[in-house]
Amino acid sequence: MSTSDNDEPSPDDKAPLWIYVKKIEKQARGGSWRFECKFCSKTYVGSHSRVVTHLLQEGVKGIKRCLQVTPQQRDRMKKLVNDCKERIKRAAPKTVPLPSSSKKAYESSLDYDMSYKVPNVSESDSKKRKWMSTPLKKVFNNEAREQCDGEVARMFYTSGLPFNLARNPHYRKSYVRASHILGYVPPGYNALRTTLLQKERKNIETHLQPLKDSWKHKVVSICSDGWSYPQRRPIFNLIAANESGPMMLREVNTQGETKSGEMIAEMIIECIKEAGHENVVQVVTDNASNCVKAGALISAKFPTILWTPCVVHTLNLALKSICTPVHNQRSNEDVYDACYWIKSVSEDVTWIKNFIMNHGMRLVMFTEHCDLQLLTIASTSPKWDDYKEDGVERASAVKKKILDEMLWDELEYDLSFTLPIYSVIRAAD
Repeated sequence: MSTSDNDEPSPDDKAPLWIYVKKIEKQARGGSWRFECKFCSKTYVGSHSRVVTHLLQEGVKGIKRCLQVTPQQRDRMKKLVNDCKERIKRAAPKTVPLPSSSKKAYESSLDYDMSYKVPNVSESDSKKRKWMSTPLKKVFNNEAREQCDGEVARMFYTSGLPFNLARNPHYRKSYVRASHILGYVPPGYNALRTTLLQKERKNIETHLQPLKDSWKHKVVSICSDGWSYPQRRPIFNLIAANESGPMMLREVNTQGETKSGEMIAEMIIECIKEAGHENVVQVVTDNASNCVKAGALISAKFPTILWTPCVVHTLNLALKSICTPVHNQRSNEDVYDACYWIKSVSEDVTWIKNFIMNHGMRLVMFTEHCDLQLLTIASTSPKWDDYKEDGVERASAVKKKILDEMLWDELEYDLSFTLPIYSVIRAAD
């Protein structure tokens, strides 16, 4: 069977000779197929390497040579294979040499057009290189140290690791330990995610056992709260705490689930059983309606366990009610009449903050005068008067509000009774 060049499909660079056979059936192992040669029409089983052997009589043995391939066709196939290998080689990422003080700036192992000219060597450079070749350099092995530093730095850069990792005490300790072990090779991917991970978990559980033992004679509280990852994934935390210290029991991903009172109660009850219901004295949650319902269900199942609302969440709600009272939901006219003005002050401050922070030019002006406070920006900065980006009216209104002494008097009075509540929240959270 003859095959014209025009009928040949586009080859795969990694296995270009598949185009000269017809794939019949995929085999169970690896990349093997049952295929039929388009030249001799014979059927074989194997991978691309057996196709190469059949058509070009190269590589592995164990398959007959195709006698229908002409020398000209074989030459074209060899050229195709070589071209594909060259394309793969060119497309592969190039290994960038590590920076080195001993390597000249114009030297490079990369395939680039380096047009940099060799500079003239000065007398000081000659003396420096002469000193670098002294026995002192060999003692400290400076070049090997420099290359090792380059490898570590490149690990950070190519993997996108945060530089704060270098502040981790285990980062330095691991290298110090490795330097005392001849021929040490760090653990690989599989060891880190299997055996070493299991060993570390067992070690942590061993060290946490004394804390678990204290639950029997010091009792324990089960605390729960929900939060979200930066990716907005909802997480529900469950912690056991007593005077000996807190301990994380579990972290549950609740994405896609309805956080009903029954669901929350079920998760907390599992932790109560883990800690022993006779050792648990209370369950602490926030004041949301589903958490209140969960607390009632737990108290019904375990009469000796109390439900306690979180003091931080309670104070947060109290502070929110003071600063942003809702007119249509007020339950106390006197409280609303006494606090409604705070909402107006809060809205004015938020408006000023957004006006400055949500625009680059305004933020630059604020940063230049941040030591002088907001009042000084409005009264002393000529840029403020000249800035017309969003119209004079808004800028003038902000300036007037900042210079209003009544605003600052109201803020000072507001902080006089809200700041103590905020301090308790910070201390209790």
